[in-house]
Amino acid sequence: MSVLTPRFDQFRALLSGRRKVVVTCHEKADGDAVGAVAALRRHLELEGHEVLALLLEPISARYDFLEFARRHEVWNPARHAEAVAGADIFVMCDLSVPARLGPLAAALAGTRAATVCIDHHPCEDDGPAGINLLDPRATASGRIVWDYVRHVGGRVDREIAESVFVSVSTDTGWFRYQNTDASVMQLAAELAGHGLDLPAIHRAIYQSHDAPMLRLLGHVARTMNEECGGRFVWAVIRDEFVRELGVRRLDTDPILDVLRSGEKVRVVALFTQQPDGRVSVSLRSRGRPDVNRIARLQGGGGHAFAAGAMLEAAKAERDTSALVGAVRRALQDD
Repeated sequence: MSVLTPRFDQFRALLSGRRKVVVTCHEKADGDAVGAVAALRRHLELEGHEVLALLLEPISARYDFLEFARRHEVWNPARHAEAVAGADIFVMCDLSVPARLGPLAAALAGTRAATVCIDHHPCEDDGPAGINLLDPRATASGRIVWDYVRHVGGRVDREIAESVFVSVSTDTGWFRYQNTDASVMQLAAELAGHGLDLPAIHRAIYQSHDAPMLRLLGHVARTMNEECGGRFVWAVIRDEFVRELGVRRLDTDPILDVLRSGEKVRVVALFTQQPDGRVSVSLRSRGRPDVNRIARLQGGGGHAFAAGAMLEAAKAERDTSALVGAVRRALQDD
């Protein structure tokens, strides 16, 4: 029995008689966020709900193979503000800090919808929603969605299985990270039994970079900063350079994988400038120091191994320096 069983029952009761549901996740959606939203969207659809799945940016090309790539919309206030305002239930996946909803946070503040949060990141309080399905021991947010679907006896089809597999496989680094255990492998085997093409999924996620992206990978590797005896590596990606290279949809995960592959590296920080001048921060660690604590200094969040934040344009340079300094101090104190 899941520790979330009582809250699963609350969520099921909340859904009873309510038809219009919006499901979304944090900015710069990664595999876990995409997979969790995708799996929940499909489950709710099968249960007869009217579901609007929203992402804040176009989905990464890595996940174009998912049915979800054709079953979601990208947030546009002119098209979606009314739908969000009129929703019965608003579900946020893979985040416990509302600020990571970006421009959707303001829209949420004006809605009458009941709120639900599904997340596996540490949270300092009971969570940001009316019902919080929070379990920091869960491998991925998609795993919590899976446990909910199984708890309520929901139908599982290939779309749900593939979506949950993407959540779990990406948040475990294709079953290489420390959060991989026997239960994760058992779940992966069960999901694969729904006819998943595992080699094709791996190729799509990890081996499908186009030439502009490969050039960007090389540029970041050449210009990265190495500090603290090689234990800390950080890099900056300018929006102007991304456009000059012709990168269509920037995905930072493969860049982070390259940066943290160094033998001595314990912490990686990647600062990616957005077209509007804001800076997206991605932090990765081997667990010590806890990068979740560092991200929270700038209103972000995550967990000990991976966290993120969004820096406002007017303060981006100052806040970038502050985060770099915080990592240095954390490594010195560790």
